[in-house]
Amino acid sequence: MNHAIVLAGGIGSRMNMNIPKQYYKVGGQPIIMYSIKRLALNPLISSIVVVIADEWRSYLTDIIDKESFSSKVIMAEAGKSRQHSVYNGLRALKEYAAEDDKVLVHDAVRPLFPDSNIEDGIEACDTFDAALPVISVKDATYQSHDGIVLSNILPRDELYSGQSPECFVFGKYWEAHSRFSDEEIASIRGGSELALRAGLSVKLIKGTERNFKITTVDDLRAFELIVG
Repeated sequence: MNHAIVLAGGIGSRMNMNIPKQYYKVGGQPIIMYSIKRLALNPLISSIVVVIADEWRSYLTDIIDKESFSSKVIMAEAGKSRQHSVYNGLRALKEYAAEDDKVLVHDAVRPLFPDSNIEDGIEACDTFDAALPVISVKDATYQSHDGIVLSNILPRDELYSGQSPECFVFGKYWEAHSRFSDEEIASIRGGSELALRAGLSVKLIKGTERNFKITTVDDLRAFELIVG
């Protein structure tokens, strides 16, 4: 079986909004519902764990309970970091997920990911331990150690921007978390970083420019224009 974890524990501090951005309504529904619906309505996905802060659980539950797919969705407690939230989502699946099941991990504020990311990720994990959707870096990329003076020019043709949903073989990804301390897990920025550091094989799959993360007000306005 295939499962999904939707990460919704962030507070969206860069948006200067009075609610976390994933609950801001666009087109009559919270942004997070675009991701939940796309995953829930895909026939490849058997269950979804939404990792959420306690104060928003009842709000989102009330919305999901009105949907035909509500039985697919369960809630888990948000962690103190992104990767701790991933770990909590894996714990929620541990009771019934098989070792060779696949699990997609998705950011709640990437509402425009294509179905192909679901299908390609699951297919890639038949051969690899994990799959990461990426897009090529288009601009010249520079490195500075102090943010003041240029230190290095990075090879653009070897650089990619990662997106989600990432996909993992459940048993291998669960076991990989046990190799890291609590502090190490907290320092990890993305799910595929943990997989790579644990020695798992990560296949790059095709991402899309449309699958942007809503991080700034400009991103939000772009999404509003797309949704109409």
